[in-house]
Amino acid sequence: MAEAIFRKRFIELGRDDIIVSSMGTHGLENHPASKSAVKVCSEHGMDITRHRSRSLVPKELKKSDLIFTMEPEQKQFVLMFFPQVCDRVFLLGAWPGKEKRNKTINDPIGGTIYDYRKTFGIIQNHIERIIPVLFARFPANFL
Repeated sequence: MAEAIFRKRFIELGRDDIIVSSMGTHGLENHPASKSAVKVCSEHGMDITRHRSRSLVPKELKKSDLIFTMEPEQKQFVLMFFPQVCDRVFLLGAWPGKEKRNKTINDPIGGTIYDYRKTFGIIQNHIERIIPVLFARFPANFL
């Protein structure tokens, strides 16, 4: 859902120069988004029916400017296997530098449609919060 929200907002704001890519830490390959995730995204005008899960891609991680995770365990996983990106891995709920903020965004997988809607809202709020910081850090002519 985070990938879809980021993409939609960047397009709405005229920033088609920013690449957003979703990867997982659980080793699931080529699985579609859950029905609940598809439904919630659809309620917000986002079509994720073509989304397929994929594991971390080392080459992409190494080229990334920022890597956001939802949960501390995901961040630790990335850092354990890819320590060379340690300066670019952040919790979406804590970036930039708000360590006292409730930084964990729980994955709603296996939850109710309410859980997905709640998580969508949390992710969306964090993305709205950080977009000005992202745009200041990466102006359109940066890339």
